[in-house]
Amino acid sequence: MTLIALEEHYAWDPASEGNVVATWLQSNNPLGRERLYDRGPLRLEQMDAAGIDFQILSLFDPGVQDYTDVAKASDYARRANDNLAETVRGNPQRFGGFATLAPQDPDGAAAEFERAVTELGLVGALINGHTQGRYLDDPAYEGLFERAEALNAPIYLHPTTPTKPVLDAWFAPYKADGMHLASWGFSVETGTHVLRLIYSGLFDKFPGLQMIIGHLGEMLPFNMYRCDRYYGLGGDGVKRLKRLPGEYFRDNFHVTTSGNFNPPAFACTLEVMGAERVMFSVDYPMDDNVDGAQFLADFPMDDETRRKVSSSNAIRLFGDRIPSFK
Repeated sequence: MTLIALEEHYAWDPASEGNVVATWLQSNNPLGRERLYDRGPLRLEQMDAAGIDFQILSLFDPGVQDYTDVAKASDYARRANDNLAETVRGNPQRFGGFATLAPQDPDGAAAEFERAVTELGLVGALINGHTQGRYLDDPAYEGLFERAEALNAPIYLHPTTPTKPVLDAWFAPYKADGMHLASWGFSVETGTHVLRLIYSGLFDKFPGLQMIIGHLGEMLPFNMYRCDRYYGLGGDGVKRLKRLPGEYFRDNFHVTTSGNFNPPAFACTLEVMGAERVMFSVDYPMDDNVDGAQFLADFPMDDETRRKVSSSNAIRLFGDRIPSFK
């Protein structure tokens, strides 16, 4: 059975220079750092060991989104996309790519998104959450989302560290425990970002827009019942959306298994989203390819559901931008 993984990261200098995780790996886990930077034999060896046929690569968080120099961020994004396109052209049966964008310049990000998809052959874009505290429900990003809908190319909303006010208010006493990172903070941050996009009316404006989130939905499948039940219970009680939040979530988002190989959570996600909206991912190299593939192989589900999650949903979503694997 074909296995497609699509939240799989790499680092690239100069954009990744000074990256906190890459720097830590250099001192504490040199092999992990080598895996992060490699887009050749070592990565393919790791894919083959797990039976993964195809990876969609994305520049490691935060990409270029931490740069305060907008021109530098935009230049690095463009160069990163050119570089990634070379990797894809060198091995198109094994690799695809998500574009890096510099949301510091919303109009420039929209233009680069189109270039990356139409000229470079990348499959969509990945954005690492907020950009220095600016979220994607800002009206300035409507042009980016309009472009994504017109191109029929998805945007992957990847976690990033919560903003400083949130860090100070919620996590400051427990940063040494990593509470603000992958154990909790990333999911709270990304799930809230998703709800901001939904509540903003974005998907009423662009009903064909498709987005992806990882980690079995950043806790949203577990809580979507309550989001729907209490939607509109605010100051004036007016419901501004045409539909309930959960309807947009199920129609405009796919979720992946990246880095959350937990059977009860996976069962909840499948139940809430439906098998057509769940896709396999690992979160390589932060998580292990074999662990991710074994999790999918061991989970009790019928062959059709397994086929959808492992590859056919991704093939349907990305179309001819990835190999057909017939």
